[in-house]
Amino acid sequence: MNYFDQAENFANENFSNYDGFSNFNDAYNYADGGSEGTALSSLPYVINIANSTTADVSSVVFLNANLAGNSTAPAFGNAAAITITMDGTITYAEFLQSVKSSPFKVGQMYLQSANANQPLKTLTIINREATGRKVELPINPRLDPMQNQAGVSIVRTSFTVDAFTSISTTILGSATLIVSLYPQEVIDVARSLSGQTVAKSYSKPNLSQLQMPSSNGLVG
Repeated sequence: MNYFDQAENFANENFSNYDGFSNFNDAYNYADGGSEGTALSSLPYVINIANSTTADVSSVVFLNANLAGNSTAPAFGNAAAITITMDGTITYAEFLQSVKSSPFKVGQMYLQSANANQPLKTLTIINREATGRKVELPINPRLDPMQNQAGVSIVRTSFTVDAFTSISTTILGSATLIVSLYPQEVIDVARSLSGQTVAKSYSKPNLSQLQMPSSNGLVG
């Protein structure tokens, strides 16, 4: 059993959410290599969520590819004050389309804002199934004990992002929240054409000096 499998088992046994739904856990189970060679470092999907008004806007939803993908930019189904954009060479709408065919598992989220209070606002991760079942997981970000700067927080809860996954939060007045989603696995069906597994694994990003416990009780 490799490190990824051990960490997954450890998380499921020790950090199961309240109803045992496996799409959420507190795993720190990025790959550390394997039969396909050394895993590439995880690079983030960076989403920018801006509030153009001085009033707080609650229940702002991002991801939710099945619904938001059919909504109009730049609010994507949110209040008119909200603008959602994507860093990089693709648009946010294109990113949502990619989620439908290439779901991924987030290992860490890095939250940034010029407003020091914004990255500490509660996030609610919502996962729905075609059966109608819905699971919600509230996340209360906290300052990393190893960080010196304000305006950032790291969320280490692992969760799956597919077309039914959404995240809801409050965007403070005149604030912009930058959400960096660091994948630990991405599904790419084209990999099977070259005899590889469809799941591409990534190594843990170096976001913090904080070391988390492994399944044998040691830090690393």
